[in-house]
Amino acid sequence: MCFKRDVRMKNSAGLFITQFVADVRTALCICDFNPEKIHEAGKSLGAAVSGGADSVALLVSLAYIAKETGIQLHVITVNHNIRPAEETGGDAAYVQHLCTCFAAKGFPVDCTLKELTPGAVDSTAQKRGNGIEEAARYLRYKAFNEFAGEKNVMCICLAHNRNDQLETLLMRFFQGSGGSSSGGIQQVRGIFVRPLLSTPRSSIERFLTEQHILWRTDSTNSDTHYLRNRIRHIIMPELDSTVPGWQKAVLAGGKKAADADEVVAAEAERVKWQGSGKSVYMPLSLFISQKKAVQVRLFYAALELTGCEQRIPYSFIERVCIAASGGGEFRDNAAGITAEIENGSIFIKKNKKTATDFGFSVIIEKSGTYETACGTVCVVRTGADNFSVFSDNPDAAALEKIQLPFCIRSRQPGDEVRTASGGIRSVSDILSDWKVCAENKDQIPVIQALAGSVQPVVCIWGSVYGYDDWIVMPEEK
Repeated sequence: MCFKRDVRMKNSAGLFITQFVADVRTALCICDFNPEKIHEAGKSLGAAVSGGADSVALLVSLAYIAKETGIQLHVITVNHNIRPAEETGGDAAYVQHLCTCFAAKGFPVDCTLKELTPGAVDSTAQKRGNGIEEAARYLRYKAFNEFAGEKNVMCICLAHNRNDQLETLLMRFFQGSGGSSSGGIQQVRGIFVRPLLSTPRSSIERFLTEQHILWRTDSTNSDTHYLRNRIRHIIMPELDSTVPGWQKAVLAGGKKAADADEVVAAEAERVKWQGSGKSVYMPLSLFISQKKAVQVRLFYAALELTGCEQRIPYSFIERVCIAASGGGEFRDNAAGITAEIENGSIFIKKNKKTATDFGFSVIIEKSGTYETACGTVCVVRTGADNFSVFSDNPDAAALEKIQLPFCIRSRQPGDEVRTASGGIRSVSDILSDWKVCAENKDQIPVIQALAGSVQPVVCIWGSVYGYDDWIVMPEEK
């Protein structure tokens, strides 16, 4: 049996379960997806369920709501086939089993399994150039939209919760995000709605535990090489113990940022770029007549129009805005984008990749200043055998405890780097995880030690272009 207790039980557990379901229903109503109206419209309710605690709690609560209102709940679970078969296949099988149990109890629930062909995510990642995670998300949402049409659902519920929102707000803060990104996860976007977005994970787990309902755990959730997992397992527990009230403050800050961005977005929407493809432009007088926040928003709109999916250093955007206010001619580029001011117009262009972009290498044998493909680099002695490496890009982190000689170069086929646990990862896979598009991967510098016979890669210097850094700490002697 999948569950033992009824939602109507008149005890403390039953009251908690009843209130949890009521809160989910209220959230749907606030988001303009009232279950009663869905029923009146002859539509059904959809839910994406992975098998984790969040999505299982979403499934259970929606099953109760569907039964009460007489609407059909259509569940979709996607097997991406990118984790070990026993794990990812087990997740999908569990979701199907849980839906079968509910259906056997008289709940109007069915389940659709969407199984991606092995290798489909990898192939899509190569075509789109933004990494495995982005490719999986792209294919997942494509499946969701197809499912919505097939099942005549009015909306598809997703299981992001309050903890996810906090993690996202902290992650985007550490990444220096602004604009719409600084507001966190949106509760409603098109047909997608997140009724658990204000619910803490502790309540979600209690909701399931009280009913003896199990859930699945993704093994990658504990891998602290990912920024989100470091925030979840290291930073948030520390904040809980040292900064009382931080969660409410961060959520309130995110709400204020989202409200403010609505105003900026409305202002930017009134101003249009001209041109298409990989180059857009507008009169310089029109651009500089806008407030700074609107100028920045317009810049991001230009990036989207030109098809740029690379992270652009904010310092570059600021340089463009400052140059625009000066009124003179200007030309600069960063991460595959060129900004140009001439003849009374401002142009934003996506660069074409040339043969010279495919490889670079600079050998460093002593302290000093060096010109590299990723900018000017300064090497300074900081100890008997250790040196620090600085970039003229203010967004790039300084590299400490680097030993001479070393090489700053572009990646090469077969490059690998050591992990904190002592394992080995492909440099290409790490760049994919960082969502570096294919045409920009060769721009990210790697640091290779040249002393000794092994000569390992000791750093992926992603912060030069706005990404994380992967640094292999020197072993203690």
